[in-house]
Amino acid sequence: MATSKQLVSALRKEFTKHADLEASIGAAAYMRNQFEFFGIKTPLRRELAKDLVNASKDLSERELIELCKELWSQREREFQYIACDVLAKNAKRLSPSYVKHDATWFIKNKPWWDTVDSVRKSIEIVVSANPELKAEMKKWIVSNNIWIVRSALIHQLTLGSKTDAKLLFNFCEIQAEENEFFIAKALGWALRSYSYVDPKAVKKFIKDHPELTPLAKREGMKAINRKSQA
Repeated sequence: MATSKQLVSALRKEFTKHADLEASIGAAAYMRNQFEFFGIKTPLRRELAKDLVNASKDLSERELIELCKELWSQREREFQYIACDVLAKNAKRLSPSYVKHDATWFIKNKPWWDTVDSVRKSIEIVVSANPELKAEMKKWIVSNNIWIVRSALIHQLTLGSKTDAKLLFNFCEIQAEENEFFIAKALGWALRSYSYVDPKAVKKFIKDHPELTPLAKREGMKAINRKSQA
């Protein structure tokens, strides 16, 4: 079995062959020039990384995390995107230790909304499978790191009717007055997602909490308002 460094090195060669300078400049500008890019579109990027993702399925959890951290250490942003894909593909076999000890590393290193929101996918799966991790999420929601708070707010984003509504509304209440864009946006996003399940509950929560920021209210009511105008 190839080592993490060998797998990443082989992927780098493939990425380099398909680099697009013009696209890389545009991608970097979109991310406020915080990261370097090869300029490879998502479908091709995933096709080129298919062998690595498949190989990851045979790794132990520790080896898997090691591979993802090796990917994360690379300069170009596409490598972090592949790490997010690897984590999501293997999420069903990740232990609670992943959320307690490793997920925060991926959230805090080279943080921006793109990777934070992608790591969220694996967090949702692991927390859903291990309800005791709700206690960990309760620590995250009062973190002084905006990305950890954002992750706590959206960790149930695609659970639909399986959402723990009490926990969701509690988290939104805790961060109701927060003006930080990425937190307020996430709060509204979480409410909007749940509004597809229980629009009355979301509408009532927003009405009962006038301290919510305009951004959070607007985002939370989007689907409800769209439906009423249809």
